[in-house]
Amino acid sequence: MTKTPIKPVHRRQISSATIDRLLSMISDGYWLPGEQLPPQRELAKSLGVGMSTLREALQSLQMMGLLEMRHGEGTFITNRPYDTYEKLLDLSLTLGDLDVEMLFEARGILESGFAYHAATRASEDQINTLFEILKKEEQCIDAGQAECCHDLDLSFHQMIAEMAHNSFLQQIDGTLFKALDKLLRILPQTKKGLRLHCAVAEAIRDRDPFRASESMHTLIEASAAQYVSLIKLDMVGTKV
Repeated sequence: MTKTPIKPVHRRQISSATIDRLLSMISDGYWLPGEQLPPQRELAKSLGVGMSTLREALQSLQMMGLLEMRHGEGTFITNRPYDTYEKLLDLSLTLGDLDVEMLFEARGILESGFAYHAATRASEDQINTLFEILKKEEQCIDAGQAECCHDLDLSFHQMIAEMAHNSFLQQIDGTLFKALDKLLRILPQTKKGLRLHCAVAEAIRDRDPFRASESMHTLIEASAAQYVSLIKLDMVGTKV
């Protein structure tokens, strides 16, 4: 089968655009399950992106379960690249009549508030624990351990909720974190995402509530953008 040339990426958000382009190619069947991708240097040149950008995109897709990176062999489409679609469906069932846009809106309201109050109320031990979570998460990202990343990411957000020390809000955050747990198992954690988490933690450590709240808003907006890219996997699921 003769393949058409790969079109280079021409967008401002180059990292997200690279993931989006690769997702589209997978969903359109450009590469079939089990097929090997071109060598990274060749693929980066075809897409018009740098090697670090491509590696981050490939790592994200690997953690979604779409790619398998075999040491000494190369990068392959997994034989079953549809697990993320099933997780999307699982998330929609968890939310019931609510849509994901409402989930992100709720996160923006609640979690930004949690971060604001955490900056003024958190104990030094809690702040230390928050940074320990981030350190472990970085190790999991480097090791490509998606399940570990998901669990630690959820722990990070739950810890910030605890640091806010608001007993009323803690009574209503159970539903939020149940849905968030499903969401985090879909969204891959990357070094770029980790930096956004660190910005939140640093603002809390510095006792700057406004910066903590804004940093959390930025993190949630980035998660929402990442989710939009994953919607393309709906196309993959319907082709099974």
